[in-house]
Amino acid sequence: MKSRRRNVPEDPQTIRRRSSRLSADELLSKIPIDLVIEIFSRLPLKSIARCRCVSKRWASALGRSDFTELFLTKSLACPQLLFACQKESELIFLSSPQPKNPDEAVSLIAADHHMTFPFERVDDISISINGYVCITDERILKGRKTPEDVLVICNPSTGQSFTLPKIPKLKKMKRTAKSFFVYDPIEKQHKVLAMARVDGRYVHQVLTLKGTRNLTWRMIECSVPHYYPGPKCICIDGVLYYGALGSNKCHILVCFDVRSEKYSSIKAIQRAVEEGATLVNYKGKLASLRAQPNPHAISGTSTSFEMWILEDPEKHEWSSRIYKLPPVWKDVVAGEVLFFKGVTATNEIVLSPKTSSDIYYVYYYNFDKESITRVEFQGMKPFRKGWGSGVFTLLNHVEDVKLI
Repeated sequence: MKSRRRNVPEDPQTIRRRSSRLSADELLSKIPIDLVIEIFSRLPLKSIARCRCVSKRWASALGRSDFTELFLTKSLACPQLLFACQKESELIFLSSPQPKNPDEAVSLIAADHHMTFPFERVDDISISINGYVCITDERILKGRKTPEDVLVICNPSTGQSFTLPKIPKLKKMKRTAKSFFVYDPIEKQHKVLAMARVDGRYVHQVLTLKGTRNLTWRMIECSVPHYYPGPKCICIDGVLYYGALGSNKCHILVCFDVRSEKYSSIKAIQRAVEEGATLVNYKGKLASLRAQPNPHAISGTSTSFEMWILEDPEKHEWSSRIYKLPPVWKDVVAGEVLFFKGVTATNEIVLSPKTSSDIYYVYYYNFDKESITRVEFQGMKPFRKGWGSGVFTLLNHVEDVKLI
């Protein structure tokens, strides 16, 4: 009589030893791809960078569009502060979770280092759009004596960057007056809008980012004559807004539809768009912030600030509010000179200095509580005043792991 074979459970250590003999590729192939994507999407940024180096199969899985889209979607729910710190010929990127309802007591948050890029003289950095920033770098090109603006797209999450083609030179064209980094949420396309002065008038050119090859600038028509575009701009739901001087020498609010590439304008209260005003996204609406008495910056001597809100773009209707700073304002801010950086999803204005000392603070003003909170960020080396040094603070940055 044959004895029956008994199903004895394997020893867990035996299972672990067998699993340890599997290569990384074999282990990945035994897991359903949907589960692989879900697991990877929960990893921190630096872990994903290391996993890409394991093998070609792992790199391929992390390059799938469904994975990068899922990772970006999760990142959008957890926006970060991005710090671009320039010191001499380097631009150092650091990021930190964007505090949600920071306590009134002084908070302490660590800033995580991303990447360091070589730059000569950073003139401007755009807002962060889906993890990318556009940097205007002043460079003296080979064979030239005067500096020219060179536009560079950077992704601090992957450490990648690429230089955009030079803006075509037109006859009697002077240096580029202004460039804007914008995004069309419907077509999911990044674009760059550039303006340059030619014989007393401005010409407008657009470049659509489709990969990194065969990128070309296109001339577009502007139906709204304007001059001297302001340094402050904001892109909301596919529309770029910025202040400028109109043909009647008065300040106007210029609108550029990113998808159609058409211009329009909105009648604006002069105080809302003139020099010193900062344009922000307030609950999905365009708003303008100005400190009092000095509109260019806010300090311990400031007493209040005003906000103009565009309630109805079609009817050109605006509303205004005055916010008095709390009594503790002077003590909290001390001798700092601060600048408006934007408004968070939790309804707080963010202010920060342009340079850092041994300690770097970011300030949050709560509209509802009319309170001020100071948050210290560790890991920020001193970037003192002077040409070639400084700190750019960017709100609502998200991590995008899509490789260029």
